[in-house]
Amino acid sequence: MLGGLAAAFPGFLDVQLLGLIFLGVAIGMTGGALPGISPSITIALMLPIAFSLDPLASLVALGGIYMAAEYGGSISAILINTPGTAAAVCTALDGHPMARQGRAQEALHAAILASSIGGLFGVLVLIGFTPPLAELSLKFKSPEMFWLAIAGLAIVCNLTAANFVKGVMSALIGMFIATIGYDLETGYPRFAYDIPEIEAGISLVPCIIGFFAIPQMLMLAGAKEKTIIEIKPTLGSFKKVSLFMWKRPVLVLRSAIIGTFVGILPGAGASIASFVSYSEAKRFSKEPEKFGTGIPEGVIASECANNSMVGGSLIPLLAFGIPGSASAAVLFGALTLHGLSPGGRLFTEHASVVYGFMVGFIPIVAAMLIVGAFAAPLFAAVLRIRTAYIVPIVMMLALIGTYSFQNSVVDIFIAATTGIFGFFMMKFGFSLPSVVLGIILAPMAEEGFRRSLLLGTIDGSVWLVFFNSPICIILILVVVAMVVSAFTNEAKGRKRLSQLTNGH
Repeated sequence: MLGGLAAAFPGFLDVQLLGLIFLGVAIGMTGGALPGISPSITIALMLPIAFSLDPLASLVALGGIYMAAEYGGSISAILINTPGTAAAVCTALDGHPMARQGRAQEALHAAILASSIGGLFGVLVLIGFTPPLAELSLKFKSPEMFWLAIAGLAIVCNLTAANFVKGVMSALIGMFIATIGYDLETGYPRFAYDIPEIEAGISLVPCIIGFFAIPQMLMLAGAKEKTIIEIKPTLGSFKKVSLFMWKRPVLVLRSAIIGTFVGILPGAGASIASFVSYSEAKRFSKEPEKFGTGIPEGVIASECANNSMVGGSLIPLLAFGIPGSASAAVLFGALTLHGLSPGGRLFTEHASVVYGFMVGFIPIVAAMLIVGAFAAPLFAAVLRIRTAYIVPIVMMLALIGTYSFQNSVVDIFIAATTGIFGFFMMKFGFSLPSVVLGIILAPMAEEGFRRSLLLGTIDGSVWLVFFNSPICIILILVVVAMVVSAFTNEAKGRKRLSQLTNGH
């Protein structure tokens, strides 16, 4: 193993390979920043071009797209409160308020630094611990995946502790949307109301665009300001953010570990990693009430986790052929196109390619940091553009992104409908991130629940199947801890508010 890794490093001194890395990073950032063009779609669009390259060059270029696209979603999330990816939903919670305070460049630098550190952590784990960690992922069966989804839904408690009832209602709305479509067991359409176009279900992409891009643009269209916000001079923001993160190693390390671990779990993905990381950062914070008002900790926790997830998602892919995310599934297709079969034989028969692919993520992270750090002032300049131009451009890109996801006009109607609905939800103080969280996690929870019941019925344990493994017990304790901490934080917030009120 060490010999294979050592032999892979000199290959990245090749100018052509480095050029492909920077090109992949640039494409990935662009794809991630455009609403509706997810990392997996960006990778898939580049597959025909990548196939013309040799296996190592192809995989490294696609790896650069994957890593950079997970960061790219934060750009639009911070600037216009429209997450380019589902994983950037939590980034928008604090990133956009920072931008509205004139600290867009600081938020962008926090995102790229956290993404780079998290990405590097995940890659180092990928390189050093692929076999044992891949075995761990196989221990997550249906009951464990059900409790993991419930733990994710419990995050709503921490995200919306200020208005718990509305937060839970928002998550339930999202879960209802996720149940529309064919039943997993019977194949009978649910809640489709004899509308053929939605019998197959409602996709995540039009919902994300509908609940984020459209309501935000409608709010901007009715605002009096001519620009989104005036940008304040932020000289030295990169150094400032670097020192900020240096003083909070626990936050960075915890977020990176969470992202890597969630990435290892098949089907979990970056969105769950960022939600869990954000929630834990808020739970352990001394001032949890400040989350969502524009603090760098929220951006760091989210971005560090969703990029460390990249390395984690490749562990079960390379070791067992089990993709840890949608993007990893597309990379699985890239491997097979080149005649490479994931598994133990991959590390023996194609050692130079697989070790080169893993090592290649180190220069990929470096390239992402360079491009992101130097381009942050250019990204921030978007806020100087007049709202009259921003609104129609973003609406057009959002609807194009919605259509291009499945080449479906129905998705445009779904995005428009959820957008108008989301606009009124925003007006009445409901949590749009909680809606998206419900949409993301409901299928995992339902599938895990129903399969677990089936297994329990077969072996006679029935409901005990949900409590018969140490991992299930740990996840149950996590759910309880999240709920209790949410109520504790809410009580503390009320006490502080009362003290401030009495003080005045």
